[in-house]
Parts: sequence; structure tokens; C-alpha cells
Amino acid sequence: MQAVEAQIETVRAHRRVRCGAKTRKGTACRMKSEPGKRRCKFHGGKSTGARTAEGKARIAEAQRRRWAKWRLKRGE
Repeated sequence: MQAVEAQIETVRAHRRVRCGAKTRKGTACRMKSEPGKRRCKFHGGKSTGARTAEGKARIAEAQRRRWAKWRLKRGE
């Protein structure tokens, strides 16, 4: 039974896409993504996201700052 489960896991691992992140060198990450995700474990694939109201508020504020910076850079 364990051999069958190991084979299934191997097939699933081969189906995973490559991580879509870029490394610090600017090259594409060569790791495979986590199952059901688009990033590897090193680039946030294991993250469950913010759970608390405080954490969600921090993310929302960071996104507001990010988009404001993007708009300034773009010239809007």
C-alpha cells in the first residue's frame, strides 16, 4: 500500500509547475511549486496568509502603499 502511495506522490510531484518567482540574481526559480500553488516553499508556497484582523489590515495597508508607489512611478 505504501508503494502505491509513493508512486502517486511521485506522479503528483511531476505534474507540479515551476515556481513563478525570481531569485535575487534575477533568474527564474528552478524549484517546483507546492501542490495547488504557484510558488515553491521558499517563495511563499507554504504560506497560509494572514489569519488575524491585525494581519489582514497590515497586508491591506502594504498593498495601498505599493499601488500608490506604482501610480506615482507611472505618472497618474
